[in-house]
Formats: sequence, structure tokens, C-alpha cells
Amino acid sequence: MENAVRLYSIGELLGKDFFIPSYQRGYRWDKQQVVDLLNDISEFANKKNKNPGEFYCLQPIVVRPCAEVATATEPGYPKQSWEIVDGQQRLTTLKILFLYLTRVHLPQDESFASAYGNDVFTLRYETRNDTNRFLEHISEGNEDSIDSHYISQAYTYIREWFESRGPQRPARDTIIGTLVGTPEHPNVQGMVKVIWYELAKEENPIESFTRINLGKIPLTNAELIKALFLQTRNFGQDANELGKLQQLEIAGEWDRIENALQNDDLWWFLNKGANNASARIEFVFEVIRQQERQKDPELDKKTGTDGHATFRFYYLRANADPSHEFIKQEWGKVVTRFNQMLEWYLHPEWYHYVGFLIHCGERVEDLLALYDAPTKGDITKRLKAKIAAKLVDKSVGVVEWAHDAKDGEAYLNVSYDNRELVRRVLLLFNLQEVIRQRHSSLGFTRFPFKAFKLEKWDIEHIDSSSENPLIVLQDQLSWLDAALHDLPQLSNHADLVQRIEDFRAAQKSEDREEFQDIQQDIIKLAGEEANDELTKNNIGNLTLLDASTNRSYGNALFVTKRRIIIENDGAGNFIPPATKNAFLKYHDKKGIHRTSWGIDDIRAHRNQIATELHDFLPTKPTNKQDEKV
Repeated sequence: MENAVRLYSIGELLGKDFFIPSYQRGYRWDKQQVVDLLNDISEFANKKNKNPGEFYCLQPIVVRPCAEVATATEPGYPKQSWEIVDGQQRLTTLKILFLYLTRVHLPQDESFASAYGNDVFTLRYETRNDTNRFLEHISEGNEDSIDSHYISQAYTYIREWFESRGPQRPARDTIIGTLVGTPEHPNVQGMVKVIWYELAKEENPIESFTRINLGKIPLTNAELIKALFLQTRNFGQDANELGKLQQLEIAGEWDRIENALQNDDLWWFLNKGANNASARIEFVFEVIRQQERQKDPELDKKTGTDGHATFRFYYLRANADPSHEFIKQEWGKVVTRFNQMLEWYLHPEWYHYVGFLIHCGERVEDLLALYDAPTKGDITKRLKAKIAAKLVDKSVGVVEWAHDAKDGEAYLNVSYDNRELVRRVLLLFNLQEVIRQRHSSLGFTRFPFKAFKLEKWDIEHIDSSSENPLIVLQDQLSWLDAALHDLPQLSNHADLVQRIEDFRAAQKSEDREEFQDIQQDIIKLAGEEANDELTKNNIGNLTLLDASTNRSYGNALFVTKRRIIIENDGAGNFIPPATKNAFLKYHDKKGIHRTSWGIDDIRAHRNQIATELHDFLPTKPTNKQDEKV
């Protein structure tokens, strides 16, 4: 038998018999936990304008059928008993609450069963007979045992909570009405329900208890939904060979999807940031729920918004149509949605375009709507249109064109001041470069979104930026050592080399002006002094690099940065392709100065970005010189 899952109202638990095995500890809830439960129930019970059938849902209880027990009222008709694997604390608190309400709310000659149609559920401890008796006859202040101490305290907390509510009888009416309601006999206050997760009789309850309680791993949406989809009653009570085959088919597809999503490259591609879901298939279920939320604005009122909202979404749908065809249809949606995500991942262009849009905040459920397009070509066009919109998003910044003051040439005017817009442009530039390169290679290279999102990539100035001057002596000395190592023309300037040696010998960090003078002369020698700050901060002088590499060389000369980039690439570290091209001076057609980065390089880099991103940028204006002609 498969594990089963359903929603029960608290009213449907009345009359049931629960057994608490010896491997569980006794009752231990404190005041905060008791009061939180009462506040949650009260808040829901007093909520105005509730929808028909709306309910408040408690956390799951996990049970397992055990031996039937005889009853005092009907000794010839034993009833099913349930071993509690998880949820003992909540059920015990409800038991104490019912006892309090029976004592103070009902006339002395009226029993709970006569008032509400059934007895309060029973709780039986396997090895605590005194606790069993005390639960039926609670007295405040009892300290006979640790169990009676906590149970007695909980009773006091409940009494004090009601006494603080003003008129007490209306408060009690509201709470008890919410608790005893059932789907067949609902009350105006609504219902409190609990997720009932039923283990198969042959399953080991101690292993489940250990996983849930000692391992601090609660039941996930995935486990609950899996039980909902695979329970035998979905395939006919007799579960014939065809039904068993269909069960196995769903179970096999479930494992296929979960295993595929365990691929971190696929997982980080689909998620904007870290997502530590214990069962990654939950992502697919949640995407489908979010799609339905867009169609039904009232859905949250039916399912709630807590951690088990996705399970309740599927449970309500299955409860409305418990046929096998429904299960087949709903599972078919799951498989379809996953296959569409997998198609994104396997498609060389869609992988990069969808990954860019997810990085920019687009939701997967919205992107899946693009499958309404008639052809794959149309899907690509719609993806590109969405990307273009991200480059003119006023909440982030708008890509603009400007004209060079000297020659009137139109150029891409994106500045370091707008970091998020620069990050978008540079990321898209790298993605386009990967797409371009795949046309000239046999394999399909994917941009590593996991590395991009985990390593906190920085925006890096390609030439040496003076935005963060070096003020620590060790940093200054390291900068000078790198310059001596990487700039061969320094050896031809004995006077400058001597100044460096004198500075190193002096070891004076307070001699900041001397260092800055030496640094500026070296920058001039390297050919980087001509780039003013406005030019340095333009998109043509910016690139993406992981934060650790960026921090490793600070404001180093271009030639030093270039060496470090080549070393890191040779060591197997991922260097974004556009960044590698920039430091290797891939777009320098003249090939004259391989060890410096000047205004011509900045313009060439900027023009290459504009060329690669042509399909996504606003229309480039004509050059002003052309307008005069």
C-alpha cells in the first residue's frame, strides 16, 4: 500500500483514537507555542468576508494505522487506532483546549458528544498510564510528573488567553465553532483543517519519526503531493495490473524529473538565486500553481500562502475531481511544463535568453506563456523583445546613444554610474558571444549561470582606474612589484626604476604623494594616462569578472591584469568570453600595442558591444557628420 494524504477538518478527528508510542517524548509545548496556536485560530475565525469553504490549515500530522481498540460505548465494535508519528504536540494541545471548553462552556449535565455529535478524540500513551488519566482530568498546578507539569501549564495558558479576550462566551463560541465544523456540517466561522499524512501499515514508523523529528526535516510539498498522486484509490480500489502500471509510470517520471533537476547547471539556470528546496520537483509544482494564481485572483484565499500552499492547491483540485482521468491530466501538465523548461536548457539560444531574463527578474511561469507562440521562431522573437525591454527599463536605467564631441560619431552611452544597467549589458554581451562562438565549434557551450550567481561577479575597469587610490603601504609595494614584472619598457628608464627602489627602501606609508607621483609616471609610460575618467567609466572600458579575481589585482596596470587573466584561464578558472577577448585584445585589428589599453581599444570594445547587441538596442542614430552631408 502507498502512503496516502488528505485534508481532515479537526471536527473529523473527533471520536478517533490516537496512540503515542514509547519512542516519543511527552508533551513539551511552552506558552508561546500554545498562545500562537490560539491566536492563529482566533484570527481566522474572526476574519470577515471568508469565502465558502475557506479554512485554516495546521501543519501536517503523520499517522500509521495500528491495531483496532475496543470502545466503552460499543465493546463489540472495535475502531481503528492511529499511531502518531509526528504531530503529537499539536493534537495534545487541541485535546487540552477541548477539555477546557467542555468544562467552562457547556452546562455540567451536557457532554461534549451530546453538544457536538461526537466525543473528543482520545490520546493513549504506550508507557505513560498516569499521563493518560491526567489528560482526561487535568488540574492546574499539578507537578506530579514532567508530563503533568507541561499539560497543566498549557491548560493555564489557555484559560488565561480566554480571560484576556473581554467577553469570554462569544470568544469561546467562535473558537469551538471553528474547531468542530466539518465539510458536511460547516459553521459560519469556517473550519480548521490538518494535513493528514498516512504511512502504509508496513512502513517503519521509527525511521519516519527519526527523519522528521531528530533530523529536523519536515514533510515537504513534494512528499505530500507524491502521496496524493500515487495513492491506490486514484487507480481504482482493486488496483489491477493496468492501474499498477500507471502508478509505476508516474513514479518513474517523477524520479526522472527530480534527477534531472539535481543537475546544478539546469537548477541555477531556472532560479534567479539560491533555492535550497529539498525536493527540486517542487519547483515545477509551484510554477504551475503560480500560473493558476494569475487566472484566479482568489486562489490564495483557498490554499493559503504558507509553506504547504502548493500541496493544498493540488489537494483541492484532486478532491473536486478524484477520478483517474484527473490525476492523468494533472500529472500530464507537470511533465509538459518540465519538458518545456528542459527544452529551454537544451536550446543554444533559448538557454541564454531565458537565463538572462530570469536574472533580470522575469518569472518562469510568465516565460512559459511564450509557448503560446505558433512556431519556435516566434518564441525566439518574443524572447528577444522581452530582452530589449530590459535594456530600456526606467526602473533600472535606459540604454542610450550619444555623439562624440570631436567627430560626431554615435556611440553607446552606458556609464559605470548605473551598475545594474551595465551588468545587464555586459551579461548579455557575454551571452551573445557564447551564442556566436557555438556556430564555429562542434559542441554547445553554455554560459555558467551558477558561477555567475554564486561568485558575485563585479564590473571591472579594463584599464587602471584611479577611483580607489592605494593608501596601504603593502598594496603600494605590490602594485610597484607588478609594474616592474609586467612592464618591460621600465628597464629603459633608470631614473624611474631608481625612484621605485628608493620608495621601497624607505618603507614609508605616509609618503603617499611620492607613490602617487611614481604611479602616474608609470601609468603614463604604459600609455594609459590619456583615458580621462569619463572615458574610463564608459561601457567600452568595462567588463565582467568574478569578485575574487577582481579583488586580486585592484587598480593594476592593464598589462598586469592581462597576465592574471591568462594565468587564471590556464588554471581552468572560468573567464567570461567577452572579458577574455578584451584582455587578449581580440578586437585590436592593428596589433600594435598588446600590453596597453587606450582610447582606440575602448572605442573598438564599445563598438563590438553595440554590434553584438544590435537586435536588442534602441535604433542607433546617424552620425552628426553624416547628417551634414
